[in-house]
Amino acid sequence: MKRSRVAIISSFARLGQWRGIMRFGQQAGWICQRIDRDTLSLLNTWNPDGVLFQVDEFDTPVLNFVRNCKLPKVGLRALPGSGTSTPLVLPDLTSFGRQIATHFVARNFRRLCYLGPKSDESANAGCTHFVGMQEVADAHGIRLEGFFPDQASTWKALGLPYRRRSSSYWDRFWELGPALIDHLMQDAEPVGLFCAFGEPAMQFMEMVDERKLAIPAQIGMAAETEDALNGLVTKVPMTCLVPDYELQGFEAAQLLDRVFTGKAVAPDHRTFISECDLVLRASSNQIVTSDPLVGHILEQVRKNAFQVTCTPESLAHELGCSLRMIQIRFRKSLRRGIAEIIREQRIHRAAELIRKTDLPMKHIVEECGFSGHHQLERAVRMFHGISPSALRKNQGEGTQPRP
Repeated sequence: MKRSRVAIISSFARLGQWRGIMRFGQQAGWICQRIDRDTLSLLNTWNPDGVLFQVDEFDTPVLNFVRNCKLPKVGLRALPGSGTSTPLVLPDLTSFGRQIATHFVARNFRRLCYLGPKSDESANAGCTHFVGMQEVADAHGIRLEGFFPDQASTWKALGLPYRRRSSSYWDRFWELGPALIDHLMQDAEPVGLFCAFGEPAMQFMEMVDERKLAIPAQIGMAAETEDALNGLVTKVPMTCLVPDYELQGFEAAQLLDRVFTGKAVAPDHRTFISECDLVLRASSNQIVTSDPLVGHILEQVRKNAFQVTCTPESLAHELGCSLRMIQIRFRKSLRRGIAEIIREQRIHRAAELIRKTDLPMKHIVEECGFSGHHQLERAVRMFHGISPSALRKNQGEGTQPRP
């Protein structure tokens, strides 16, 4: 039986996608060859049966080859100028935008900002982070600003000259970043900023730190990255949204295989991959407030929430304040009470331990500050709609022993 030969033509490498394609290719018995602009000439002698592609709009030689290629092909990024003529398997950026905006709103950010390319609208077939963030912002009546380095309007809004980019619209980020900080700091209210790419986000965090601004008290930060480890090299550990690129690669390979086996695939077929991992870190995972008393109490909650003795009454007694006065300040500043915030801290930690470890439930009860198993059970059902045991089971083989 002839083994299918598949060319993986890419302008930039995402190892997760490569692993997903290889995983399916191994099952299907494919022979795969990775091609970029430097190895494009290989296709003169290595004749593939089909193509998987992800091409940057500036990579002209590769772009022209894929456009003119008559072989069966599936894209992991829309091909500029191809309209709806090619099946695509794409990350669900709108879903990602909703997720990160919901995270910021839950931390009481009443301003949101998106930093990324407007070209996502064409590269991702109209599915963008900004659209998802806007949906959440509209639902909560809060402000969202979009800054697009590939658009002249963004540079004009920041008082900077626009020059048409040649290879990358991030090459002048050293100039755009400080101007963006100046713009965001015109309003004293904390802002939650999401960047579509990890490297500019890390540069931006360095600029914020140089200005002695507080993260996340003044600017909360999160970025989409291929590897969540990127967020550990910043001075303040950065929240990362990590799409399941391996699943995207696997699904794209599976779709191409359907074409090989004679199954009908419409030219305008679109599969959107919504699976991703939101890795919460100090750059955004903090409830923000302009009320100093509420901020002080929140700091105490962060330190002590996992102790059974941490209650609204104990916090009020420790501060020598009226519990009623504290509750009023919390409701005004955060629209939530102290007890609700303590409960959220405990349940988020418990859910993390349930999903990612094999720690017995009774130990999770003790470590997270619940008074007993029934209280843990009620909390998990309220936040996740299922029991703790079902939450763990849903993780399947992803559960790892606790270190």
